[in-house]
Amino acid sequence: MAEQQEDGYYPRLSKTLLNKSHANMIVSMVGSLESIMGESLDLRTADGKIQKVLVEPDFVFQQGNIVEIVGAVTHDNSIQCFVTREMGADFDLELYNELITKIQPRFSEYFNVVN
Repeated sequence: MAEQQEDGYYPRLSKTLLNKSHANMIVSMVGSLESIMGESLDLRTADGKIQKVLVEPDFVFQQGNIVEIVGAVTHDNSIQCFVTREMGADFDLELYNELITKIQPRFSEYFNVVN
């Protein structure tokens, strides 16, 4: 039986960090809105790679906006969007990528669930 994900906790990932072990988990990704086609958008994540995100038909899209997407990872590693948060025009994606790839693993006690 799969382990239940802790309420209120979700890993902060980039496209590079996302893998099959995240299937059915709620995750967070930050990136720039690149394009949208129907109910699927391309998010350029903090590591510069493109992640497919599934959105509702009424999703408001503005190319270039930097957002945080919180959603569930599907079987094909797309993300079904639950929540979108604007991060602001001055958000530094390069610095954020450093946080999740270098700082987060080194100081995991500050980024993981405390039991």
